[in-house]
Amino acid sequence: MKPFFKCFVLNGIYQKFPPGIVAGIVNREFSQRPYVIGVFRIAPHMLPVPGFHGRDAGGKKKDEGERTVLEGHAGLFLVFNIVTKGPRMLHGLRKFAILGFKSCLFIPMSLKVLIVEDQFLEARSLSTMLKNGGHAVEGIAKSVEQALLILDKKKPEIVLVDILLKGEANGIDLARVLDRRNIPFIYISANSNTSTLEEAVATKPYGFLVKPFKERQILIALNIAAYRYRKHQEFISRQQKWLTSLLKNIIATDETKDEMVLSLIRALTSFLPFDFIMIDTDLRDSAAGAFFRYRRVDFDEYIRVDDDGDTINDIRKANRENRSAYFLDEADLRKEGFKSKLWVPLLKHWDVEMSIAFYCCNEEKYTADHLQLMNSVQELLGEVVGHIKTANAASRPGHKRNRSMAPNQLLQPKVGGIIGKSVKLLEALDKVSQVAPFDNTVLILGETGVGKEGLVKAIHQLSPRKDKSLVKVNCAAIPANLVESELFGHEKGAFTGAIEQRIGKFEQAHGGTLFLDEIGELPIDIQSKLLRAIQEKEIERVGGRTTIRTDVRIVVATNRNLLLEIAEGRFRLDLYYRINVFPIKLPPLRERREDINALASHFLQLYGDKINRGRMTITPEAMQQLENYSWPGNIRELQHLIERHVLQCRTGIIDRFDMPEPIPFQHWSKDVRELKSFADMDRDHIITALKRCNGKISGRGGAAELLSLPPTTLNSKMKRLGIKWPLSKA
Repeated sequence: MKPFFKCFVLNGIYQKFPPGIVAGIVNREFSQRPYVIGVFRIAPHMLPVPGFHGRDAGGKKKDEGERTVLEGHAGLFLVFNIVTKGPRMLHGLRKFAILGFKSCLFIPMSLKVLIVEDQFLEARSLSTMLKNGGHAVEGIAKSVEQALLILDKKKPEIVLVDILLKGEANGIDLARVLDRRNIPFIYISANSNTSTLEEAVATKPYGFLVKPFKERQILIALNIAAYRYRKHQEFISRQQKWLTSLLKNIIATDETKDEMVLSLIRALTSFLPFDFIMIDTDLRDSAAGAFFRYRRVDFDEYIRVDDDGDTINDIRKANRENRSAYFLDEADLRKEGFKSKLWVPLLKHWDVEMSIAFYCCNEEKYTADHLQLMNSVQELLGEVVGHIKTANAASRPGHKRNRSMAPNQLLQPKVGGIIGKSVKLLEALDKVSQVAPFDNTVLILGETGVGKEGLVKAIHQLSPRKDKSLVKVNCAAIPANLVESELFGHEKGAFTGAIEQRIGKFEQAHGGTLFLDEIGELPIDIQSKLLRAIQEKEIERVGGRTTIRTDVRIVVATNRNLLLEIAEGRFRLDLYYRINVFPIKLPPLRERREDINALASHFLQLYGDKINRGRMTITPEAMQQLENYSWPGNIRELQHLIERHVLQCRTGIIDRFDMPEPIPFQHWSKDVRELKSFADMDRDHIITALKRCNGKISGRGGAAELLSLPPTTLNSKMKRLGIKWPLSKA
């Protein structure tokens, strides 16, 4: 079908809609063939739009209250050149008169929503809000058990979950099930304290609403959640295509057995984390040559691990019983000594003959996304492992085809100024190589001085935008009254002192990358405007009347605990979920002490060359000083310390460092950033009381009296928390 309409821009808002769908809607609605003269995309926080709701059909100006008829709704406007006949409407379509046009249809984005709420009145109110917004309510569940029954029968597109529910299981338990089933969900809760937020965020929700909320807030949250889920699925799809291309290239090459194994490992490293990998080419063969076990020791360095004899063969035999891929956490892996495991069976003639097992020794856990990615290429992985099985052990002459590089092979950490091989640093670098080629928003978390800007440069250099500008903005260094002008620009005469037009950072970064450092320092009123700029990719200059489209990749960083900022009301929850698309956490230097030697040697050589000192060294005793220090200023503090001692050193050997004095109240700032769970706080509180009472629990002067608890309650708490008196020295 040929398009019979053209899209044009009104106030900078437009999006072409598939003409076949438009034709189907229009032909059912009107008896005569209409001509669609405009299609516009509307997002909830973009209304009211001047020219749309500024005047009614007769040209009369509407008051401010009437201008927000569609606020909170998202969808498409179809503008026609004819007048509709009568009040007939399709289900889900709304008509609005617009100045200058005869008529139009509004098509809202309708979602199938499941409500999990144990309070009847709140659930009914929420259901009414959703239906008013054009969404379909698939059901209302009062408990996790009821929700699971509805999920088995129906297929909601998004779930609204209250955290506190009737029954033994709560909303966070249900969220873990939804995450495994790849169903997006939004928390609704009256509790917004930091510990609840931290526990909730760990389940990777698509939003968080604090009761009470208005209809507009819930509709905007649904729109943002749908947007994030769509972008997340697009990211997974792009990963699948890239990994498929890499695996096909491995099959097409003429490599030796060991070379093919390493090529496969390098390809997989870019898409999921692991410290240890086992590739099994034949589960029925107990010979050592049938499987390959490698341990990762650096960003792109792996060493082969020797056979463990009967132990490894027992694990391989047990794996043959599983026909489906799965992942396990630490509780299920105590015997194997790992914290998480992902196992992928590879079928041949409907039998499990080959497999790949991934193991993590750190806090990184496997998720449903990793499982989805591996299942999508399971058949192709089987072909690669089959080629490894039949490949020659020795090299043979022949032309090797050029292969596309795996994402992690494109990143050269030492060249980019990122130095170290600690597990936590490798996790961060793996995530950089995963997300850099795509346009997803990235949130970098870490204390001051950990090297966040180095990751930003790596992301930009690995992206298709590397030939465009990387614009950096330190949000903490801009006065509050100038932030909006700095980010979005201003027109001449917009305010006192605006003697000329100024181009903002968003426009300067057009086509490139915009790095917003210390985003937690932004004033709350600017955060709403930043949210729109990121979501809709358009801005308005201060004093301007038109919107300006921007094409910018956003990378943000902060050293603050944003969950604590949200709980204190200093950071918007909707902005947090908009920027928290792909978080990367950089560990502080005290958590990667094994990298101190490499970092110190790098800075020593760097500053030694600058003053022509030649080769300089650090004695083992001096290096021990560096490794024992806590480094509150992280890499930046280490860098400045080395620079100072290079200048002061009379010879080429540094045998002692004058270490900085401890920072007062350092323990206080640490407690703010590293909040303890309620269980840990209870344990510490009870232990303090026991020490004060010398282990006495009941009676006058006992710990129960001190804590205002019945002795039986205190005893049960001690048993649950594993507290025994006398306390063990460990």
